This record gives sequence, C-alpha cells and structure tokens, in this order.
Amino acid sequence: MTPQAPPDLDLTAQAAPPQVGAFRRALRRWLGEVLDDVVRSAPTTSTGDELEDLADDLVLAASEALENVVDHAYADLDPGPMSLRARVHDGTVAVVVTDRGRWRDPPAGPSSRGRGLEMMERLAETRVERAEPGTVVTLSRHLPHEANDRSTAQA
Repeated sequence: MTPQAPPDLDLTAQAAPPQVGAFRRALRRWLGEVLDDVVRSAPTTSTGDELEDLADDLVLAASEALENVVDHAYADLDPGPMSLRARVHDGTVAVVVTDRGRWRDPPAGPSSRGRGLEMMERLAETRVERAEPGTVVTLSRHLPHEANDRSTAQA
C-alpha cells in the first residue's frame, strides 16, 4: 500500500496578532505530521534534528510573513483576511501566505526594522508576488533527498 500525501493545511482568518500565533502552532503541528510520515514511509539518512530544523525554519519564516501582514498590509485600513496554505508536492514543502492589503516598501536608510524579508530568504526559498490588492509570499524547502524520492513515487 502506497502512503498518501498528507492533506494540505488551509487556514484563513482576519489579520490580527492572536491569529499569527494560532497559524504558527497549526503549521508546526502539520509539519510534525508531515515529517513523521516521511520518517515512517522509508528509511532515511536524515537525522531527526535535520527534519526539526527544516520545520523550525519554515515556521519562523511563515511567522514573519504573517507578522508582516498584520503590521503592514492593512495599515490605515480595516484589517482584512490573511491566509496560510501548506502542502507537500514533488518532494517540496510549500507554505503560502496571502493578504488582500497594500504592499509597503521598506523604509530607506538605516532602521531597526525591514529585515524580515531577508530573514525569510535565509530560511527558505522565498518568492514575493505583489498584486492589487494583496501580496502572496511563497516559502519552500525541499525535503531530504530520500523523502524527495518517496514523494515523487507517491504521486
């Protein structure tokens, strides 16, 4: 019997600070299940620490993207929706954070702020798409090689 790909995670709520924590916890639980499935589905040379680091990196990067929605997307507007979707496909975990607000360029010059995008880029492959209205941030990481092979075989 071939293991099934884990169901996608799909969350939507009003952009508010308590929702960031709720989304972060839900993503961490989902990633824990995904990575447990990876380990159970076949032997791997990846250590538990490597898999935990992958999950931690994605959760931290997603949390930063969600915080940006709360802090910036709806500034001077009524808070609107934010969503987080996560899935595994072809050996890659992708987390997508979206909003329907406005893009705000980081301030020019020295500042103690404006490093979130750089941090996300260090933690995951990061793509930012600006639309009218809204922003889509896609964060992705490849599963360890052995999991990547199994994911392709499951498709």
